[in-house]
Amino acid sequence: MVSWTGWAFFVLFLIIGALPRIAFKKYGEVQEGKRFFESNKLIEKGIYGIIRHPYWLSWILLSISLMLMSQYWIMILLGIIACALIYIETFHLDKNLIKKLGEDYRIYKKKVPRLNLLYGFIKYYVRNNRSAN
Repeated sequence: MVSWTGWAFFVLFLIIGALPRIAFKKYGEVQEGKRFFESNKLIEKGIYGIIRHPYWLSWILLSISLMLMSQYWIMILLGIIACALIYIETFHLDKNLIKKLGEDYRIYKKKVPRLNLLYGFIKYYVRNNRSAN
C-alpha cells in the first residue's frame, strides 16, 4: 500500500512539474530562443496563482515518492535531506525574486503561499470569490 502511495506522489510530481512550463509559455512573455522560465514578468495566473514555487514542490513530491516506493532507510534519509534543501532554496528564490521584480513580488508573496498546495487552493478560491462579488 505504501508503494502505491509513492506512485500517487509520482503522478503529482509529473503534473505539478509540467504546470510551470505551461504557465510560463502562456503568461510569461518569454522571448523567442529563451528557456521557458526566462521571463522578467511576474506570473500570477495558472499554478502561480495557487503556489509560488510549483517547480520546486514537484521535486519535493518526487523525493517523497521515491522514499515511499523504495522504503529503504538510506532513501528515506536522502529524501528528507533533499526536501529540506529544496525548502531552504525557496527562501533564496524569494529573496532573488524580490530583487528582480520588486514590490510587485512582495505583494504577490502575501497573497500566494510558498509551497502549501492545499492552503494555496483555499486562498485562491477565497480570492476569486471576493473578486466575483
